[in-house]
Amino acid sequence: MSPGRRLRAGAGALAAALALSCSSSAYDTKPRVGVADGDPIVQMEKAKPGLVAPRLVPLARHTDPPFRNERVLGVILAEPARMYPIGLLDGHRVVDDEAGGVPFVVVRDPMTDLSSVLDRRVAGRTLTFDDPGAVWRGALVLRDRETGTSWSPVTGKALAGPLAGEALTVLPAAVTTAEAWRELYPSTLCLETGELTAVALTLRLYAASATEGVSGGKTKDTRFGPKQTVFSVAGRNEALAFAAEYVREKKSIPSTLEGGALTIEWDGAVRAPRAFRQ
Repeated sequence: MSPGRRLRAGAGALAAALALSCSSSAYDTKPRVGVADGDPIVQMEKAKPGLVAPRLVPLARHTDPPFRNERVLGVILAEPARMYPIGLLDGHRVVDDEAGGVPFVVVRDPMTDLSSVLDRRVAGRTLTFDDPGAVWRGALVLRDRETGTSWSPVTGKALAGPLAGEALTVLPAAVTTAEAWRELYPSTLCLETGELTAVALTLRLYAASATEGVSGGKTKDTRFGPKQTVFSVAGRNEALAFAAEYVREKKSIPSTLEGGALTIEWDGAVRAPRAFRQ
């Protein structure tokens, strides 16, 4: 680990840890700015603008290319492929990008370990997204600049606002290691912000702690362990979730989604699950 990375890992660690420990009590007193499906949209912190038209460069020109085992979010909508280091996404959370004529938003919620990519086109318009600092059912909420509608990056559905009832299309993406993605796509471009790409120590500590999200509530769903990372496939009204290690063990899992045949497989090259319709 370089001295710069050590500084990033240690700076502000105590303050951030204290903030995390107080988050559940703050959740109960923060403003309710909306309601979706009977649950409140809670304003937890100040809004932060999304990163628009981000700079992506080849790894050879990157100021701090991610270590081989650092997690990245890989997207392949057009050549060259794109790599978004999780450490950078943890800080920016919302990145409005475009590739191959497809405008999309990359979303990262470090508290729920959510990483998703959604098409920014809906209802005949292209939207630009920000992080409003709000959560719904414990997960980050998106808000578009054009209409002020609140969206769930988990499902892509509009929660509240002028476009309520609409849904963004979830695009394929892979959370894998920098090494695996670079081996598969040597010419990949990587998000470049001038910041360090390592995941902050505070978030590593949070991932290893017993704390679950910002509300203080504990999951009652026994199908997966608390904080267990799952791979999800979503349709308009139905979703499937699989633990990555289960897919790796089984190698191939036949299933159905909204009446259609679906196969979940372990992709050894990307080292992550993938799904495809038969």
